[in-house]
Formats: sequence, C-alpha cells, structure tokens
Amino acid sequence: MVLAMATSMLLMGTAGNVSAHESAGDAKTQTQESYTQQDAKYSKKVVKAVSEVLEMNAESAELEITLRQLPKIKVLELYLASLGKKLKDNEIRRAVDEVFDIDLNYVSKKDYGSKLSIYPAPVMESLRVSLKEERDSTKKDERIMDMSKNEVMDRYLKEFDYALSGAEVNVLINQIFGVNLVGISGLEGKQLAINSKGQWIVKSDRDVFILESSLDDVDVSIYAGPYFEQLTGSKELPVSLVAKLTALGFEYKEEQQVLYYKNPNGESVPDAFKGQLIGILLGTIAEEYAK
Repeated sequence: MVLAMATSMLLMGTAGNVSAHESAGDAKTQTQESYTQQDAKYSKKVVKAVSEVLEMNAESAELEITLRQLPKIKVLELYLASLGKKLKDNEIRRAVDEVFDIDLNYVSKKDYGSKLSIYPAPVMESLRVSLKEERDSTKKDERIMDMSKNEVMDRYLKEFDYALSGAEVNVLINQIFGVNLVGISGLEGKQLAINSKGQWIVKSDRDVFILESSLDDVDVSIYAGPYFEQLTGSKELPVSLVAKLTALGFEYKEEQQVLYYKNPNGESVPDAFKGQLIGILLGTIAEEYAK
C-alpha cells in the first residue's frame, strides 16, 4: 500500500540539472543541520481550524491525541473543510504549507515540480477552455506549459468555480506540482526522510535514511540520517543496502558514504524506479532498524 502511494511521491523539477550527489556532498552538512531545526507540530491556526470542524476543544488533550493519530492528509482535508465550500488557490497553497510544510509557491516560483511536456488531460482541457479554446484544441498548449504552476492551478480552480473537494485538490496538486500528498502522508512514521527542492517533504527525529533528489529529479542520493548514527555509532551504510542499490544502478561513494544514482537518459527518474527504491529502503529499515 505504501509503495503504491509512494511511487510518484518525489518532487520533480524543470530547473537545471543540479546533482543530488553535489547536494549530498557540499550541502549535506547544511541539510542535516536544518534537519534538527524543523518543527513537526501543527500550528495554532491548524489546531483551531480542525477543532472547529470536529467540534472539539482546541486546547483539549483529546484533540491533541486525535491530531497525533490522524494522517496528515486527513488533517489537510479537515483544514480545507474549515475554509468553506469554495477553495481559493492561495488558501489551498497556504493550507499545504501549514500542514505539510511544503511551500508550493516556492515550487512554482522556482519552476520546480514535474518535468512534463504536457499536463494530464483534465488539466489541459480545463486550461484550454479558460483560454477560450475548445477542450481538444492544442493551439495554446505551448502557452499553457509556459505558465507558472500557480497560474495553472488558479485557472483550473476558476473553471470549477473553486468548488473542489479535499480529495480533488490532492489530485490536482499532484498533477500540476508533482507533489503526491497522499503518498507523502503514507510515509509518516516509516523512518525515511525525503529532502527535495530545498524542502523537507517527510522527516522525523527517528529517520534512519535520508533520500535527497536533485531539482529536476534526475539525480538521487541516499545517506544515513542522524538516528542511524545514534543506533550504529557510524555513518557507514549497511552492506545489504549497498548491494541492493548498486544492483539497481546506484554508485557507492564510500568516502562520502553516499549512494548516488543519475538517470542515464537525462530525464526524471520514472515512477516505477522510485517505487522500487523506496521499497528497498523501507524494507531495510523494517528488517534491521525499526524501533
């Protein structure tokens, strides 16, 4: 179940080919330092909004327990429900930032996200209509693909009079930004951290490994998380993991203790590869390090 949700979870980007190996080497220390500075708790704004939807006391222990037990994707849907039936684009992006700590405005501004030649049909058809074209016309497709992701999202929502459900919003964000919030939520508590586009996508203080992708999702690096070092007293990656990932095409940079992969065709790593990679990482964690 986790693998099915996780296959398209990593952020993709259209920016230049910035190597995740370079990030893991030069910026790895910075990444790990910022790791300890993240606060996984929900803001008072989120707590208040969810408490109103659930009709619970915002300061009660019962609500605190409920929030700890709820998957983040459910918390997001409750938060969106508190905003009313019509969800404006800026409200949705702010909600994602509040709940997941993922800044979609930043992704749009930097032109990160899915590296696509064209968006999925539902998005393209709605955008064509917003530009006064027929749903199957391709006349303005180039213009659509030149738009910022925020504008694509805004136009899509407007075509539906801003009346999307929380589940529909999740699908839309994945289609436009390449951010699978359902998959990300499904990785909670799995002790695997994901760092992409300069943002923590998934992380906790008990993460065994860190998976870091490049801006365009062509490069991927795997290295030990702080909790792995606490457990083993070392940054040296396990022999079993090195063997499995080198068989998958990774290169083992022993001096840096990094497993590095670059898609040889220069394109974003395909979903099937991501699913296989995450499956190996989760399997290794569950078999050897889960606490």
